[in-house]
Amino acid sequence: MGGAREVVQMENKRTDFSFSEPFLGAYLVENVKDYSIDAKTIVLNLGKRGVEMTGDELKPLSSSVYSKISIEKAEKLACIELEADLDLRETFPFSEELKAKWQHVHEIFPLPQLKKTKLWRSGKERIRNIEFNLWFASAGTNCGLHNKHEFREIHTQVYGLGRMQKFLDNDIKSLYNEVFMGPGHTHGPFYNKKGEYPWHQYYADSDCIWMAVEFYD
Repeated sequence: MGGAREVVQMENKRTDFSFSEPFLGAYLVENVKDYSIDAKTIVLNLGKRGVEMTGDELKPLSSSVYSKISIEKAEKLACIELEADLDLRETFPFSEELKAKWQHVHEIFPLPQLKKTKLWRSGKERIRNIEFNLWFASAGTNCGLHNKHEFREIHTQVYGLGRMQKFLDNDIKSLYNEVFMGPGHTHGPFYNKKGEYPWHQYYADSDCIWMAVEFYD
């Protein structure tokens, strides 16, 4: 007589993202148990419960910068190690390497207003219902107003200083809210319960890299 079969998940299952670079290592760790992080690392909690970090709680869909810690238990963590100083506000030292490898935004979205936008995207990494990718924007770049997605998304700042901006309509003069982004910060969801978005964009105050996390469910 057949019965239910228990599926045991591998502990500390690590998936290195294909868009990682020697100076920028990004990966996902699932079914986390007694997992050590030594180098300075941005940790994003993608689980449904808070994660204890040396006495602090990292809430779901939030992130911070950690080093020299051991994580007792977590469901799913996205991690990013960056060789360059996370607080550096000057030109990103590996920008030309990223531009040569990544796609320009106009290649992805062939809209006239994006042709001269200084914005590039890495390849995508999909793990079940979540897609991950990185973006790089040069200092002073308006990254393009939009209000529709086929997914729900959040963004985690990796390098530089920027801001997520909301607008009343498709007009940059209608700005009504700004969320400032520094290394290690993840903004809260911009979408409502129906998955609807206001007009919004990313603005790069300095050279910026951020990770987009896109949920398809």
